[in-house]
Amino acid sequence: MNVSKKIILPLGLIAMVGACAPYPPEPAPPQPPAVPGQQDQTLTDKEQERLQESRRRIKEQERKNQERKEARRDNDSRDSGSSTTTVKPNKPHYPTASAVPGKDGFVFNPYTHNIVNVKGIAPGKLCRDPDDSDPTHKFRVP
Repeated sequence: MNVSKKIILPLGLIAMVGACAPYPPEPAPPQPPAVPGQQDQTLTDKEQERLQESRRRIKEQERKNQERKEARRDNDSRDSGSSTTTVKPNKPHYPTASAVPGKDGFVFNPYTHNIVNVKGIAPGKLCRDPDDSDPTHKFRVP
């Protein structure tokens, strides 16, 4: 028993100290391989000149387009000021419902083809089917 205590105790102590030691550091992730022929991304003088020239051409084209737009706008404002006709804004077009044969005051919803009661609504007025889930589905009463 003395021998087992002399062997087990030191081994247990070594195991406990070994369990408290920190883990070894993880190795760094591998770097992607370098692309052959691509050391750095600096531009040569010729490439820089071409880039500057390209930017200058783009700015010049944008300036010309802006001038054209302004000239058109000026022409349109002069033309509209001298004429007596006014441009009407686009009104949304709503379909007209069709009447249910044999039933006065009832129409077919042009979107869902459900029957809708329109009694008391004047012809030509906008109406909406209360059972239709889409609130943009408006139609005119015939």
